[in-house]
Amino acid sequence: MDDAGNVLILQARPMTALPDPVSWEPPGKGPWLRNFRLGEWLPEPVTPLFMDWAIPRIDAAYNAAVRRFVGVEVPMRNGVINGWYYVSPPSPRRLPQVLFGGPPRAVAYFYNSVFRPMFDPAGADRTVLRDLEDEWRRDCLPAYRAVAATPLDALGSATGTELIGLVDQVTKIAGEYLWFFSVTGGGAWKMEVALARFWRRHLAGPLAGSASSNAQPGQAPGYQTLLGGLAPALPGAVPHAVYSLDWYHPTAGEESQHQVRPGTLQETVHRPAGTAVDRRRKAEAQCRAVLQGTRQLHRFDALLSLAQHYAVLREEQVRDFTLGWPLLRRCTGELGARLHNRGTIEAPEDIYFLTFDALGVDAPRQQDHVDRRRREWTQQRKLAAPLSAGKMPPLVGNAFDRLANLARSSRDHPEGALVGHPASPGRVQGRVRVVDGPEDFPQFQPGEVLVAKATAPAWTPLFAHAAAVVTDGGNLAAHASLVAREYGIPAVVGTGNATHRLHTGQLVTVDGNAGTVITHEG
Repeated sequence: MDDAGNVLILQARPMTALPDPVSWEPPGKGPWLRNFRLGEWLPEPVTPLFMDWAIPRIDAAYNAAVRRFVGVEVPMRNGVINGWYYVSPPSPRRLPQVLFGGPPRAVAYFYNSVFRPMFDPAGADRTVLRDLEDEWRRDCLPAYRAVAATPLDALGSATGTELIGLVDQVTKIAGEYLWFFSVTGGGAWKMEVALARFWRRHLAGPLAGSASSNAQPGQAPGYQTLLGGLAPALPGAVPHAVYSLDWYHPTAGEESQHQVRPGTLQETVHRPAGTAVDRRRKAEAQCRAVLQGTRQLHRFDALLSLAQHYAVLREEQVRDFTLGWPLLRRCTGELGARLHNRGTIEAPEDIYFLTFDALGVDAPRQQDHVDRRRREWTQQRKLAAPLSAGKMPPLVGNAFDRLANLARSSRDHPEGALVGHPASPGRVQGRVRVVDGPEDFPQFQPGEVLVAKATAPAWTPLFAHAAAVVTDGGNLAAHASLVAREYGIPAVVGTGNATHRLHTGQLVTVDGNAGTVITHEG
């Protein structure tokens, strides 16, 4: 109110025009998922060059690895809906045709790597997964490190053909890496299914009944507590860590060269939070006390050992998946500078809004196309993209939901609650901070609830200060889920639209056991 008694309305940040309503029609028949394959790493629309150049080459190398190990090609379609990346896996009807049409080992390999980890982790580990992990450590990871170590300073003297060849080489090996990551790292969430089922059948009731009468709601241990405080080092401050897989965005190393952000990029976290370690050890002891003297104790120890091993393995693989991204960024930056010098584009960074065929020496001026695509991309960033489109067969659409329901402490939610997957246990109340990207990191305050579309390894240092984490995308094996467990803070992921329903400064309660976010203010 001013001195004259007039009411003034102020806003903390400028409002931008809301996008026009759009249709989320899929680009083809069948289910289309935003939370699958690379979707977790792409929390906003993809830029044209990344979708036209990097994605097809990563995908081709991934498919080549599938053919080498499985003996058949399992078709998966990539596409965009309103600029957002989606992938369509083969339908349950199509998959048997693919597998049984190949060599006999195809069915056995698929069974042992995809289905068996969910009910017989030891059998899957013994027949397929442990050998794959060994090959990843022995061959794939060292080869990737060797390519990623290409001297960046020498790229200025490379020819355009050589630069394009380097990009192709990095994306090829990243696609091969993705195969190991998908199967062995993917075993982590599948083994959680087995552990969660065992927990609900043999442990949830006795542990809840023995909980202290003065325990806070939501603080009774969940099975996720057993998978926290495991990692020897958390990914976050490494130079190749990314905020988004799209090479339009600088890596953490580039960001840290430009400015120091206290408590974020310059902070290296060497060990998990002590509270998470203590909670895990206490929960392990409680479980063994309940099972002591029963035939189930040995089964529990076997399930727990494998689930913990693959949870740590997934974090290792997440950390180094983007080893080649500094090289990719430098190659595309050098190509962009040369296109700028030739007058094809007005600025080197405009290259990300070209298509691959426009990189040629004889390509005409592209600025009109660049400007149009940038405008479209800017508008598409404001959209609330659904996690799925098209018809969802039960085997495809409900796998993560079934695991989430196994993990929930309760399926009864307060009216109006935001519901997602219960990714890391605990219950806290705090103020929301919606973080769109690294430009918002300096505003994040200790004790706030981090709300984001999704998180990638370069976001990890924020977890050291967050009271809880809530994301639009992700599942129980997502980056936000794994790192929240390491820090022992509640997390609710896969909400679909938390960044649109919640706003900075809002008071909320995050229940990581039930998978809910309750708002206390409008």
